[in-house]
Formats: sequence, C-alpha cells, structure tokens
Amino acid sequence: MQSVLFVIDQLASGGAPRSVLKLTRAMLAEGVSVTLIALSERLGLDVPEGAEVRVVPFTPRGRREKLHRYRLHARRLDAFLAEYEASFDLVVANLHQAHQVVSRSSLADRAWLCIRSDPRQELLSNKQGWRRRIKRRKVCRLYGDRRLIVLSETNRHSLASIGCRPREVQVIPNVMELDRLQAMMRQPIAEPEWAERDFCLYVGRLAMTQKRLDRLLSGYLASGTALPLVLIGGGDRASVEREIRALGLEDRVTLLGARDNPYPYMRRASLLMLSSDYEGLPNVLLEALACGTPVVSTDCLSGPSDILQGELRRGLVPLDDVEAFGAAMSDLLADPPAIPATIVEPYTPASIVARYRALVDA
Repeated sequence: MQSVLFVIDQLASGGAPRSVLKLTRAMLAEGVSVTLIALSERLGLDVPEGAEVRVVPFTPRGRREKLHRYRLHARRLDAFLAEYEASFDLVVANLHQAHQVVSRSSLADRAWLCIRSDPRQELLSNKQGWRRRIKRRKVCRLYGDRRLIVLSETNRHSLASIGCRPREVQVIPNVMELDRLQAMMRQPIAEPEWAERDFCLYVGRLAMTQKRLDRLLSGYLASGTALPLVLIGGGDRASVEREIRALGLEDRVTLLGARDNPYPYMRRASLLMLSSDYEGLPNVLLEALACGTPVVSTDCLSGPSDILQGELRRGLVPLDDVEAFGAAMSDLLADPPAIPATIVEPYTPASIVARYRALVDA
C-alpha cells in the first residue's frame, strides 16, 4: 500500500484545506494510506475516516523566534517525524506556511510543494516598486529548484513570467467529487419561488476585491437580459447591496446568503457567472458545467482558460471588458453551448489520484 503525507497550514476553513480533504477521501478510496500534518491547532473541518491527523504547531515567543519562525518550526517538524517513525512514498506540502517550513526541514529534497493559487497574482499583486522586486526574489528563492504541483497551465506560465525556475512542475487540478455533486444537485431548492423560474446565478464569496461583484453586476446590467440574478454566498453583503442600489437593480437581484448545497440552484440556473480578478482553480465553473449549466467567466488568472475549451470559450471574456461580459451572457442565454459529457473527466477522483500516485516514481 502506498503511503502519502500531506502537510498543510491548518484544517479549519478555506478552499485549499477542503480541496486537500477531498483528495484525501479520493486516495483512501483507492487504497492509499494518508497522513495529514497540520502546522496549526486550527482544526474543525471533517477529516475523512481512515486518515490519520497529527498537529505540529509552533507559536513564536519574542521577536527573535518570530524572525526565525519557519526554521524553528521545521526543527519541530523534524523532531516529530523522527519520533513518529513512519515512512512515506509521497510528501506534498500545501499552502505558503507549509512550503516555508517543509523547504527548511528534512523533507525538503523529496517533497512536492503544491501551489493552490496563482503565484504571480496572489504573492506579488499587492506589492509595488522595490517591495515587489524583493517579494519576487523571495518567491523565486522559495520555489526555485523545487518540485512543484500547480492547478493549471496558467500557474505554470506565471512562475516562468516572474523568473522562477523550479526543478520540475506538474499540473494537477483539484478533485471533483462528481458522484456526490450529481446526487446533491437533485435535491429540492429550498425556496419554492425559485424552483420553477429561470435565472442567472453567481455562487461564491461576496466581495468587491478579487471576486469583483461590481464587474459582475455591471456585466449583468449590460447583457440586457430580463432574467433575474441570484447571488449565493456570504461575505461583504453591505458593499454588494450598495452596488445593487447604485445600478438600480434592487428589483432584479436577490441575495440568498450562503448555502451548504448550491448545486440544485446550479442545475436550475440558465447561466452561471464568474467575474474574478484571479482564482486558484475555479471549481465553481466545473461544478456548473457538471450540472449542465453554461458559464460566462473573466479570462482571469488562473483556470478559466484551461476549463473553457472548444465551444465553451464563447463564455470566456477579457478581464476588464464589461460590455464583452454582457454580450457573452446574452449570446449564451440565446444559444446555449453544448457541454461535452467528458468535460469533467480529467478532474474525477480516480484520474487525480492516478496522477498523484505517478509522482512517486517521478
């Protein structure tokens, strides 16, 4: 039996920890032994039965320990591994803190560092001038001559664009639990008034930064569609409501809040929209397509251009072109594209697990 170790910052919240747990569940189903090491005591997400979870935290005390926190945390991780006395066929570190710690530990030469966001946008976008140059050097030092996993081809290109030269890069997207999704999408919609209506849909965090709900609302207005727009998700509701009022869309846009199961809405929707400045890999696009719903998305970093191929590229629009966003909405609503049944095959659990298992011999 192959044995895999995932090292991750925390298991409390967020898309990346949830993606790692989906991958854990898929690996367990394929007979792979999985150990998870969390570098923080922040827990709370449901860990699949059969996986072993260990916590190896480190809280710096004082300025000196804070300055050397990654090296000191790596020592603690090494001490734990020496006492744990387990061997692993594959080691994967997920998220930035885990990358910093593992790259300073005894696992450094054999570990794969999985980057679950676009390195150019996520790590450099908030820096300018000399601060950006310093940050770029730090990123290149961290990932240079390392073995990396990225979620999309766009991520690979981003590494090259900032001058990073890894030892090896493998593109492996997130797991999509298709059977579970298809069962959940057949459940009834909670609000009877939406069960029989056609509508456009957004599912995700309510945010003006990154998710750019301002762009989505303006694109919706530019489309000229008479269909209502439903927004599902939590976040900065007040800012979104202000933008809705500013555009005069109070009677056309409904905020339903967060939903544990958004898939019945995806299945019912005429169109799903994504307006982000950047993503890691937008699972919501794959989920909508698996529900049989066409999508319009900005051609952002990263992932939409990997997913929307062939006729589906009609829904891919330039990042800051609101009129193009609206035109794509109008086009797809009038003439929905055919969604190939094979669109999600590369993302199924068996496919993704096979690609991870292949890393053992890489």
